Amino acid sequence: MGLTKAAIARPIFIFMLMAAAFLMGTLAYRGMRLELNPDVNFPVVTVTTVYPGAGPEEINNLVSRKIEEAISGVTGIRELTSTSFEGVSSVVAQFEIGTDVNIALNDVRTKVDGVTNALPEDALKPTVGKFDASSQAVLVMSLNSRTLTSQQLRDLIDEKIVDRFAQIPGVASANLQGGDVREIQVQFKRDKLVSYGLGIADVQRQIAASSINMPGGRVVNGDQEYTVRVPAQFETLDDVRNMVLTVSNPQNPMGKAQKVRLVDVADVTDTVEERTSYSRLNGSDTIVISVNKARDGNAVEIAKAADNLIEEIKKEYAAEGITVVKTFEQAEQIKDALKDLNFDLTFAVILVASIVFLFLHDLRGTIIVAIAIPTSIFATFISLNLFGFTINNMTMLALTLAVGVLVD
Repeated sequence: MGLTKAAIARPIFIFMLMAAAFLMGTLAYRGMRLELNPDVNFPVVTVTTVYPGAGPEEINNLVSRKIEEAISGVTGIRELTSTSFEGVSSVVAQFEIGTDVNIALNDVRTKVDGVTNALPEDALKPTVGKFDASSQAVLVMSLNSRTLTSQQLRDLIDEKIVDRFAQIPGVASANLQGGDVREIQVQFKRDKLVSYGLGIADVQRQIAASSINMPGGRVVNGDQEYTVRVPAQFETLDDVRNMVLTVSNPQNPMGKAQKVRLVDVADVTDTVEERTSYSRLNGSDTIVISVNKARDGNAVEIAKAADNLIEEIKKEYAAEGITVVKTFEQAEQIKDALKDLNFDLTFAVILVASIVFLFLHDLRGTIIVAIAIPTSIFATFISLNLFGFTINNMTMLALTLAVGVLVD
């Protein structure tokens, strides 16, 4: 009753409270992130191991099972699954709801580190990460050029463009797909290898040892000290072709080793690597950039910054004729979904007020309801902002359902 008396006795004070609720609610609404769905954190940890050249059966026996056995004892695991592909092992550990995913990640990483030495020597070090449903692609773009080849366009995007999208605030990473990737191929001549008594593994080992960049110690000159580096990396295609191979004679172990150039036993060509996947737009080969947002990133703000960056890229590389087509944009989905929910919310307010007038035949009571509902909604935005919620399908749907409950 005290609040009712105050509202009747001090209408100007109540009006100012309502105005403050509208103003602060508007600021809170604009300050909250727009998302398609609420932030949901699933305690899932993945372990990915690459073993080049191995088949699914070898991957399963030599990698996946060992990792499963190592992490199966981690506390809180609800389900443990593994998938073995051609050259890749993926182990997924799902933990009980409520488990701290950061603690689980550290426990799994510790177990995996302990079994790394038991994996095959050619297998790469396992990568341990946590699944984040919010860190997903929010923007996918297709890039083409009228003057550049596929390889030239891929190199240009990889060196000068993709990192600019990764630097947008709120972006976790920007990934590149499609196009031709440069590759130096060494195709051995079988008869030449046999004549010199060389094996493919021997040549591979000598090539890897000849293309290194390693420290060479230090040199002290008085009170100054210099670090020494031994650069021995290949810089041109001729450097690879003219690389010298050491051939030992098994029939004369004490004899002098023979020197052979790589070009004498193999054809060295500067070409592109074999494609295992393709990116196409309207039937034409294209290069795709996918932008993944961080957990606290704003997809709508990322899309605005990306639009400005796309215009800059088009102007900078006008001579190359680069075109950018957005094939997926989550910001548009978010805007469309929230636009529909805002319409539903407005329609719910009008419908409730109409029903009140229809049954009560009281214009004053109808006006009170029509003003009280929006005031309550804007006041709710203040609470949502204070508690760290986002504007998404779930929160807007909850407000829409609460309109009728408020009048009841």
